[in-house]
Amino acid sequence: MTTFNSGMKMWCSVEDLPAAQAASFRQTNASGLHSPPQSSQVFSVKESKAIYSEAMVASMRAEMVDISRFIPIPYVVFLTDEEGRILDLICSSGSLQENMDRAGLREGINLSKRYSGLNAVSLAMEMNRIGVVRGKEHTDAVFQNWNCVCAPLILDGGTQGYVDITFDAGQHIEFAIPFVQQLAENVAYKRMVNNAGLQKFRREKVLDNYKLTGREKEVASLWFSDKSALHISNTLGISEGSVRNVVKSIYIKMNVSDRSQFAKKLL
Repeated sequence: MTTFNSGMKMWCSVEDLPAAQAASFRQTNASGLHSPPQSSQVFSVKESKAIYSEAMVASMRAEMVDISRFIPIPYVVFLTDEEGRILDLICSSGSLQENMDRAGLREGINLSKRYSGLNAVSLAMEMNRIGVVRGKEHTDAVFQNWNCVCAPLILDGGTQGYVDITFDAGQHIEFAIPFVQQLAENVAYKRMVNNAGLQKFRREKVLDNYKLTGREKEVASLWFSDKSALHISNTLGISEGSVRNVVKSIYIKMNVSDRSQFAKKLL
């Protein structure tokens, strides 16, 4: 489950910002929406981010298919990465999508404090909990007719992104706070944990941690899929005896004694 500092309430608004942090939002150089250049990261970090991002987008879209009919008002849902960059946005109507297009809100736009000032995403990033920003409280005029609520999307011990629901400023905001918290938790713990691409990536990280060789990883992947030594032998073009020797080596490195224990290490 999502966890926050137990000494704080579940969500925060502009009034909860300490004076110095509030001032930092006012002093930001944000002047409209920006698409900052992609950071220069080593390949493994970029690959990891891409896999989590793809899993978040797929999971968010699947979740919204299930719950959109229960949202009684027009809305826009933003999904960002951990740096505040929009990965996806889902509009409840074509006219809202047109409004987003005219406002320049699209994939790649960064909603962090540095680039967009005060909004629900940047507030959630700053305070590490659900952020609530109302109409005129937004720095950027693009958001000043909207109320926005944003929750961190937490998985694997860290914040992987943020999910924000935005709706007309004339609507009451209270309903959206538990809603967006549940949305973030469903995306992470109901959807992402079952995402095939992310599961494969996490298994490979475990195998890397045990310093398996390339051949051992190939055998381990098939062994985890409950394939027989004969099947693996035919698939990889090696003898059945070689497969069993590789499995023994994997077991030694992972400190397990059977397939069941091996599988648990990868789950």
